[in-house]
Amino acid sequence: MYRRLVHAGRSTFAPSQSSSASALHSSRLVHSSLSSGSSNASTVATHRSSRNQSTNTNKIHHQRPIYVAATKQHVGKTSVSLALVSHFTKRFGVENVGYMKAVGQQCLRVWDEPTENGENGGEFQEKGQYVTIDKDVKLIRDHFRLFHLQYADMSPILIPRGYTKSYLDGHIDHREQMADIRRAYLNIVKGTTHRNKEGAKNNSVTICEGTGHAGVGSVVGAGNARVAAELGADVVLVANGGLGKAFDELELNRSLFLQYGVNIAGVVINKVQPDKFDQTRTYLTKAIQSMWTGSNGEPAPPLLGVVPDRPYLGCPALADVESTFASVLLSGSDHRYRHYDVGSNVQGRSIGMSMVTTDLAAFLRTLQRQHDGARTLFICHSTRDDLILGFLGEYRRRLRRGIPFQSALVICTGGDDGLGDISEEAELSPEVCEMIMDAGAQGPPVLVASGHSPAEAAKNIRTMTPKFNANDERRVSRATEHYEPYIDFDLLLERTSRVVDVGGGAEGSTA
Repeated sequence: MYRRLVHAGRSTFAPSQSSSASALHSSRLVHSSLSSGSSNASTVATHRSSRNQSTNTNKIHHQRPIYVAATKQHVGKTSVSLALVSHFTKRFGVENVGYMKAVGQQCLRVWDEPTENGENGGEFQEKGQYVTIDKDVKLIRDHFRLFHLQYADMSPILIPRGYTKSYLDGHIDHREQMADIRRAYLNIVKGTTHRNKEGAKNNSVTICEGTGHAGVGSVVGAGNARVAAELGADVVLVANGGLGKAFDELELNRSLFLQYGVNIAGVVINKVQPDKFDQTRTYLTKAIQSMWTGSNGEPAPPLLGVVPDRPYLGCPALADVESTFASVLLSGSDHRYRHYDVGSNVQGRSIGMSMVTTDLAAFLRTLQRQHDGARTLFICHSTRDDLILGFLGEYRRRLRRGIPFQSALVICTGGDDGLGDISEEAELSPEVCEMIMDAGAQGPPVLVASGHSPAEAAKNIRTMTPKFNANDERRVSRATEHYEPYIDFDLLLERTSRVVDVGGGAEGSTA
């Protein structure tokens, strides 16, 4: 079953002052709960485990959770989260890093084993259980081996189809939803708070990944701003490259976080054109400093990173194509995570995507002109048996000669056949289908896009936004390696932690 979502404030779309105050009060309760059980921490109203034990035993560094939010969908929240988790696991140790996606949408079912210490919310759990979680949680946990955390805590709330109506009909209890998120967060903090041989707490940090822009989830009381406030988190706001539009989107989202009293730790600008890298960094820094400096002289949030665009990360894998058309590869399943540069079908390049409308002889000439290792995603209609058999034939010809063949074929069954004839659904013939399947898992990748014309299929492929997959290690690793060098992690930690004097209160805070 899907778990409950987070409780919002009094107003569904625009939080009132009372709801903002409620969120701040709840975050203090979380802080207080985390303080219990430690003689030092019990005197401090903070919510995170100590990040660093000072040489002065009366001073402790407390690290707030880092909430990764964005100005809109598909701007790179997961990529930034990957970079943060990667850096902090290397810096603090895997067991001292936590991750959660408090509110998820795209989900999958997994087996959740008990943690190594046998704890699950403070209770011993003898057996594992199946749980439904957000797909990004599986990606992060499995890739970085965060096995000290349980799936259920990392993904406490999901929004399945029809959830909004259930919420508005009053079938979902607000308090229980928020309790689920707080309980999950506390379990993650407990799971990442460890002491060294001297008895001092190790450095630890929890990354919380948001969903969409700041207001996503507000209709069911689960906007990112509200959740961040409830957790007492500081926000890293991610936006796509640009200047005017980028800043406008940043300002719009920042205003909602500020309404809930959430601190903006800094900004990361993503997918910046390489030739405009310096320009973007210079002028967005000026804009932020000019517009976001407080009236009392409070410094504006810094630009934590500017990440240049890397086209490869936007290239879909065949697994993405399968998902787009709700299909599976008839052959070539071993190459499911092979990537195709579908946006680069330009003259003089033998990579990209091509909708085939020519005769067989012309198609074979195109195939044979491809250099070794070239990748093209070809699209044809199911009535073109000649093209399909020609594709299979070229694969076998190259196989016999030991020449690599990495192109793929999408067969469409609906609409225009590419020669101007509009037809009803035309299923792939059983004989041809059998020949494709005979090529096996190591053969050329071929799949069927049922109900789509070649033109529709090409448009869907070209406009899709590839998403990370836990099994696509190549893309995950490349994204992590690409983002890490461009983010100022030291500055981020300064912005999201404070030094507390347990003998007389907080000495200072950078946020």
